[in-house]
Amino acid sequence: MKYLSKINILLFFLLSTVPVSAQWLYGKAAIGHHPVFIRGNLNLKSGSELYLQASTLHLTGNYSGESCSEIYLTINMDIHGFMDISGTATNATKIIPNFLTDWDGSRINFVKAKQNGSVSDAFQMEDIQADDYVIQLKYEQQSEAFIWYIEKTEINQCLPLIVQLANHTLLVNNNSETNGGYKFVYYYWYKNGVLIKEDAHNEYGGSYYTGGADLDENAAYTAEAIDSEGNCHVLCPYRYVPLVTPVNVSIYPNPIQKNATVYIHAETSDISLLEDANVEIYDMLGNFLRKTNVNGQTVTPVDLPAKTGIYILKFKAKDYVTNIKLMVK
Repeated sequence: MKYLSKINILLFFLLSTVPVSAQWLYGKAAIGHHPVFIRGNLNLKSGSELYLQASTLHLTGNYSGESCSEIYLTINMDIHGFMDISGTATNATKIIPNFLTDWDGSRINFVKAKQNGSVSDAFQMEDIQADDYVIQLKYEQQSEAFIWYIEKTEINQCLPLIVQLANHTLLVNNNSETNGGYKFVYYYWYKNGVLIKEDAHNEYGGSYYTGGADLDENAAYTAEAIDSEGNCHVLCPYRYVPLVTPVNVSIYPNPIQKNATVYIHAETSDISLLEDANVEIYDMLGNFLRKTNVNGQTVTPVDLPAKTGIYILKFKAKDYVTNIKLMVK
């Protein structure tokens, strides 16, 4: 049986070959290919580094790690780098793992300590994030003990199918020819995790969310889409990016006399936007009255209704839509 003695110098000790005995660790120490036994408590002082490489450290007393103490783990399929503590574990030691190529991501037990007096954050590790998985330090209660362990968790891949239309509308792509073969029939929309809309939609266009004004730049929008077989698919969060208006639209004169002609002036650096553009006229009750095609022109005459009142002219050019209020005297 081998023991660890008091260490108070900044040297690197290979503990599996040095028969020593103590309660404090200053500097660096490592557990090699043979188990090490410590009778009593172990306290990692601030700035200390303990390397668990291939075997187990057995501690009959309590463990504590001061701020800025670190434990380095060598993680692979065959070696657990396990600390078996008969007492409790307290304070906060930072865990820094080294992952070998043969680790398959399965659970690696790290520490076992008594529950009484233990705290869940006695060991801390920053999550290691990748595109399709995350490696985390976790813990669980087993009878009278806490078990800390490291595990790789696969992340459910979200679908990047939310697209932005102008500055006020988001759309879920439901065209199976371009969305990876999915056919959605129902949707749940969320803003910062709060449900804001749900609806059924079976067309290629998908489900729209329109806030009635520009979207919120500080919000994360996401959606859940249900396919025709009842499976739920999570769509990747989307953050609204204000778009430069592709077309500047104005009308003149405004106000205008009844039975006169109003002119729509469209300014754009991309004339192709105007090829299929049109202007729809609605009354204040939302009733559609007529439509005039722009036909690629930057200036388009529009005949107005004979009655006085306020009308809405809706200019539409591909994904761009804007409304202009017009008064007829």
